[in-house]
Amino acid sequence: MSGGNCPETPRQKMIGMMYLFLTAMLALNVSGELLQAFVSLDEGFNQSRGTVERKTEVLYNQFETAYSNNREKAGKDWAKANEIKAAADSLVNHIQDLKILLAQTAGGSEATPDNYKGHDNQDIAPQIMITEKGGERSKVLKSEMNKYKELLLQSLGEIEVTDSAFVLAYQEMFNTDDIKGEKDVKKSWESTKFEHIPLSASMAMLSKIQGDVRSAEADMVANLYAHINKDSYKFEKLMQVVKPYKTTILEGETYTAELFMAAYDPTIVPNIVINGKKINDIKDGKGILKQTKGVGEHQWKGYIEMPTPDGSETIEYPIEGEYQVVKPSAVISPIKMNVFYEGVENPVAISVPGVATKDLSVSMSNVSRSMRGGNYIVKPNAGTAGKKSVVTVSAQIGGKKKFIGKQEFRIKRVPDPVPVVAGQSGGKIPKQVLTAQTAVFAEMKDFDFELEYKVSRFTVSVLKNGYNVDEPSNSAAFTAAQKDLIKGMPRGSKISIEEIRATGPGGTRDLGTITFLVD
Repeated sequence: MSGGNCPETPRQKMIGMMYLFLTAMLALNVSGELLQAFVSLDEGFNQSRGTVERKTEVLYNQFETAYSNNREKAGKDWAKANEIKAAADSLVNHIQDLKILLAQTAGGSEATPDNYKGHDNQDIAPQIMITEKGGERSKVLKSEMNKYKELLLQSLGEIEVTDSAFVLAYQEMFNTDDIKGEKDVKKSWESTKFEHIPLSASMAMLSKIQGDVRSAEADMVANLYAHINKDSYKFEKLMQVVKPYKTTILEGETYTAELFMAAYDPTIVPNIVINGKKINDIKDGKGILKQTKGVGEHQWKGYIEMPTPDGSETIEYPIEGEYQVVKPSAVISPIKMNVFYEGVENPVAISVPGVATKDLSVSMSNVSRSMRGGNYIVKPNAGTAGKKSVVTVSAQIGGKKKFIGKQEFRIKRVPDPVPVVAGQSGGKIPKQVLTAQTAVFAEMKDFDFELEYKVSRFTVSVLKNGYNVDEPSNSAAFTAAQKDLIKGMPRGSKISIEEIRATGPGGTRDLGTITFLVD
């Protein structure tokens, strides 16, 4: 186990398997090469333990800093981490004393666990660990290992770690139960570790236990450190915010606004709903609200839905706001922009200060028009994209018709929507963000009209085992097969979402392909 990320590293698994293999080989032959293999294995265990100890020391330093910054928040977890450290140090030192005793019994008072004679001796280990003092040394070692295991399991429960891999790993690492041998005859744990095997094998076994102690310590301290901020959100960036009390004020009033810094995480895609409608325009973790209303005051309400820090549930945070729309001062005022889009209702407000609407005379070329809510609703004629519409306004003033002005509007085709996943149209995407997505959306980027395109089909394509694997969907949603394909992708691989098709006011559009690099 290492750093709270996985129960056991590949290197540790390899060394452990080598120990089991070499032990089994003893039944066949105790050769010089085999003895040297145990010595090399012992060195490997010790080197791995040293690496883990150095990494854990860095984590302890970070932990101590967190405790210094917030003793109330980190105090309980810091105390438990120190308890784990003391227990780990005690067990590692106890085993080291046993290794020194074995080495000096074999090679004299100057011998050390790294430099001793009698690697092939099969009598010293059982003598020290089983025969002398009625096997007291083995009993004490097993007792200390079991105490350490119980402390680890208790600590997991206290911080509510639900990953069963940790429990199973600790139970296996520090299991001292008797085992069944040939013909179901039980053999004690100490017999399997110290009898009928060379001293170098027993030394390697003790070094392995020391390494397991340090690995379990590293995992447990990492879990405790993470538990400090279990209920806290983590943010990546800061931004300045200006929050005015009112956006429109009267002469003589005071403009008042709150100014502050806000933290946010651009990798999180929140679920935002305003007035019952989901906001799909999300950039860098921030939703973009766009509304076009008539003259007057307008209010909106909704919520931002965010997962809790541990991801166990979601919480809705209510939001609301208001704004005021005032009459434009221009004679001809396109509500959206200086463009008419073919196939779309284009609202245009036309007014002349001091002149009633009923006294205005308006003409428009290359379009049809109607009135709605005091505004003109303009629809370009079919096939006029690329042309212009001229809006001319006259007014009855003083009983006479007077030319007021005119304005040209370009007529354009509605642009294609942009396919997005998690608010992105390609590039790097964290795997946890990608696997959390449910559908592909089609968004009108930088388009002021509230048009909705729905994706009707797409294909997920990945490279798996050297072959392209394609999975289609006949809707906007990811299928179960597509989700399984995504979950199995390693980080650093590419995924293409191809043959995307969407339907909307402008008809059916082929949106091509978007490609992501799974991070």
